[in-house]
Amino acid sequence: LDFDFMCKRRKPSVEAMVFPFSGNHYVKFYWGTEEILMPVYTTTKEAVEKHPDASVFVNFASFRSVYETSIEAMAYPSIKTLGIIAEGVPEQQTRELIKTAESKGVGMIGPATVGGIKPGCLRIGNTGGMLDNIVMSRLYRPGSIAYVSKSGGMSNELNNIVCRNSDGVYEGVAIGGDRYPGSRFLDHFLRYQDDAGAKVLLLLGEVGGTDEYDLVEAVKSGRITKPIIAWCVGTCASCFATEVQFGHAGAQARGDIETAAAKNKAMKDAGFHVPDSFDKLPEMIAKVYTELVQEGTIVETPEAETPQVPMDYTWAKK
Repeated sequence: LDFDFMCKRRKPSVEAMVFPFSGNHYVKFYWGTEEILMPVYTTTKEAVEKHPDASVFVNFASFRSVYETSIEAMAYPSIKTLGIIAEGVPEQQTRELIKTAESKGVGMIGPATVGGIKPGCLRIGNTGGMLDNIVMSRLYRPGSIAYVSKSGGMSNELNNIVCRNSDGVYEGVAIGGDRYPGSRFLDHFLRYQDDAGAKVLLLLGEVGGTDEYDLVEAVKSGRITKPIIAWCVGTCASCFATEVQFGHAGAQARGDIETAAAKNKAMKDAGFHVPDSFDKLPEMIAKVYTELVQEGTIVETPEAETPQVPMDYTWAKK
């Protein structure tokens, strides 16, 4: 809610919460210097019926119950976007969730994600981190660079890198590191291509999987024309004698084509802006951004005063 307040929303983006282990009640939160009451329901059905304008369902349930609760949420036509935060969701259940989402036209982020963020507008899940990081990364107002990352932790690092080397993030999504993510790089980059506010596209992939090649084909076919900066982490895997399973379930190369080095080369050959290593990524972002400013594609605006959220709540105790 502090993020919403800093973005100067007139009311919170969260309509209600669902908690099945107690009766219906209200929870008190701060909204700036005021207090608001958030309704809590025991069932998704009642929450959806009483808040028909709510279109995003963020599921914080564990891997034990996230399948059933997500399937139930997608049964309601008003739900258009689903975010699944849990890690460890069985792959068979994930594939069934993806199939259901596709049949119902629901956009799905996750599993194993921190969510997504549209600075100045909305954030799903924990993307952007705590309030001090939101302020430092200037996520309270939109920039020009739209990114997609496999890793949630690295998406927060991208927020930091982007704000230090450009005018900031326009939109960012962490699709999750599982073998079968609910949405792919291409799904989001096609949205960014058709969104006039996104001037530069940024991809942070990793070893394992072949989704980057779909993006390469989209560039070659002319479907995506905006400049893309890209890097796949995991190039160090070649230093080991056998294939290495990194932290994410999908972060393992099953063949040469899935190695980070092969994907980086394919993207570079297709005209992507690919640095020589991850530590060169900030320099690459600054270079592409500066060129677009000089040619007039990006028009910089004066930085407004940083919005303040009261951090000292001693007044509330009086």
